[in-house]
Amino acid sequence: MMTSRRNFIRDSALTAGGLGLLGTSVSASPSALKEIKKGTSSLSEKELAFNKEGKFKIVQFTDIHAIYQSGETDHAYDIMNKVLDIEKPEFVIYTGDIVTENNPAALWEKVTSLASDRHIPFAVVLGNHDSERDTPRYKVYEIVTGLKGCLNKPKSESVDEVFGYTNQVIPIYKSDGSNNKAFLFYLFDSNALSDLPGASHREDWIRSNQIEWYVKQSKHFTEENGGIPYPALAFFHIPLIEFGNTYNTTNQKSFGWRIERECCPPVNSGLFSAFLECKDVKGVFVGHDHDNDYVTYLQGVALGYGRFSGGLNTYHTLCRGARVIELTEGDDAFETWTRLETGRFLNRITVPHSFISDDPKYKPKP
Repeated sequence: MMTSRRNFIRDSALTAGGLGLLGTSVSASPSALKEIKKGTSSLSEKELAFNKEGKFKIVQFTDIHAIYQSGETDHAYDIMNKVLDIEKPEFVIYTGDIVTENNPAALWEKVTSLASDRHIPFAVVLGNHDSERDTPRYKVYEIVTGLKGCLNKPKSESVDEVFGYTNQVIPIYKSDGSNNKAFLFYLFDSNALSDLPGASHREDWIRSNQIEWYVKQSKHFTEENGGIPYPALAFFHIPLIEFGNTYNTTNQKSFGWRIERECCPPVNSGLFSAFLECKDVKGVFVGHDHDNDYVTYLQGVALGYGRFSGGLNTYHTLCRGARVIELTEGDDAFETWTRLETGRFLNRITVPHSFISDDPKYKPKP
């Protein structure tokens, strides 16, 4: 049943409605980037930073499922262009299932050029469908790291050391032009399909050596900051088991839509407990389930979906759009909302206050 649900052929669609650091030589928004000379090197590295107002806005596009067939992905490009024109973010994150086609290089360039042509830096976490055709996952990642404006770095470790490809830390620096970090983004590869015998569905999970890698990075950055964890967000494709468990808890606050059952891995790898122990990740944002866009909250961590951003060649019931996240320098709290293809926004909330406070000013808007 889950296999057919995940089939992105249009005939089976449900509906057509409603410690790695930054790469170099990127084209990026002056308001989002700072340029630092590294020692005596003549090379410069451009890095993300809060803007002069102390804000940093992220747009999350997910599950675009871009293909070459005429007309199938055109609406997705229109949606992404509209969202970027409205929101004018400092950064774009693509959270998987972005290009689901043979010979994907030209499509990856087309999809991400919507950001890079606006001089907006971006990064990618791979989904389960990005490498299901003829191009193996390592080749897809080579394409990604070669894209103009992309902050993903070529993989330096073997998969035996750190499983997957899009595992990376991206720091966000303070607005004062200094070398001082203010925030971190953790990118994970949630991988593709598992081969566990008898499992109810085949979603893969974030492996133990990836979690070990995260803990090592987190400890390093916390020590660098005098023992105080930098606030962080985590981005990957396949939701954790904690998403559905939390949403279905009695009296649990959640904002947004849940139209389909969460397609989580068949095992709990323990990544969420690592987030709690390291005390840095304040929000986790994923894709994968096209008809969910809710944000819920567990033990100090927001668990949120992006809004489906794709075209006509895969299932969706919700009106298409994107998730937007806005950070404020020096504040662990952040705002997030859904921007729809119509231009309207929904469920603008403040994390954590919308979950833990009854103050009317923290109720979702509109």
